[in-house]
Amino acid sequence: MASVVIAIALFLGGITVGVIAVVAVSVRREDRAFSIAGDAPDRISRSARRLNGLGRRGLDTEFLQQVQTVGELVH
Repeated sequence: MASVVIAIALFLGGITVGVIAVVAVSVRREDRAFSIAGDAPDRISRSARRLNGLGRRGLDTEFLQQVQTVGELVH
C-alpha cells in the first residue's frame, strides 16, 4: 500500500515540476524576444501568460518595441 502512495506522489510531483519547467522556459523565451507587448507567439506562451496572470491591458506596443534594455526605462 505504501508503494502505491509513493508512486502516486512521485507522479504528481513530476507533473508539477514539468509544468513549472515549461512555464519557465516560455517566459525566458519571451523575455529574450521582447514579445511580451504583442500577442503570444505560440500556445505554450499563451498558457504561460495565463498561468502567470499576465494580460496586455494598457501596454504601449510601440514604446516597448523601441526599448531594447531595461536600463533605458530608468532615468
